[in-house]
Amino acid sequence: MQERLIQLLESVAGAAKPVSANDLAQMTKLPRATIYRNLSSLLQCGFLDEVEDGKRYVLGIRFIKIALTGKSESHVIKAVSAMIHRLVIELGETAFLARYRGGRVDLIHVEPPSDPSISYIYPGLGVRPAHACSSAKAIAAFILPELRDELLETERVQFTPDTLMATSDIATELQNVRRDGYALCDGEIDDGVTSVAVPIMVDRLGALFSMGVVGPSNRIKPRLHTDILPLLKKENIRAAAAIQHCSIVDAERANLVALTGELEAIRNTH
Repeated sequence: MQERLIQLLESVAGAAKPVSANDLAQMTKLPRATIYRNLSSLLQCGFLDEVEDGKRYVLGIRFIKIALTGKSESHVIKAVSAMIHRLVIELGETAFLARYRGGRVDLIHVEPPSDPSISYIYPGLGVRPAHACSSAKAIAAFILPELRDELLETERVQFTPDTLMATSDIATELQNVRRDGYALCDGEIDDGVTSVAVPIMVDRLGALFSMGVVGPSNRIKPRLHTDILPLLKKENIRAAAAIQHCSIVDAERANLVALTGELEAIRNTH
């Protein structure tokens, strides 16, 4: 049972477009009755979704969410390391990668410039405040509303006089981020430090990741629109494709085994 469910999920994940039951029969060599029975289970738990009036199937939003949020940080970092490195080389500032998971945003990778003659900002790793940090704002603005609410339900700290604290001000800020396509933290955590981040969009889930750069305000702000944003918006498209590929199309078999465990439980209750 579990093997057949895994086989169907792998087939749908690896397809370049939505697949039909007939497509799956050809791809898996499973009997049609078996395919329809297992498709019903996968639809019931949200691991598959129906499109084209129920004639074709794609990975369900629940499956995508579990696959992406469960993906190890090392795999995600490896997938986008070239894009992060390009930011550092071309901009000469510290670049970072952030991730939403478990109701919070963490910086999971930071790469500073290698030139020892240039001072740089190192933001550290770990939790980023959604009301103040550009990496978390970029995610909060574009993530699914239910995940955004969870992300913003945290205690707020006033780091500097410029830190936004009022719920209405934060809501307006996130509207601006959605309008502009990027988030800014201009002295909201540390005086004289500016960071800018762009969302990394994931199919049907919004931004579960973000990437950006941080540095002294007097270096970041003059180059924001001429150099930094054009490069960030170019690299985040490549990063989205890389993350989605490593997290879904090449999803580890071990992850699929874990995911299908509850499917068997559902099937056994019927």
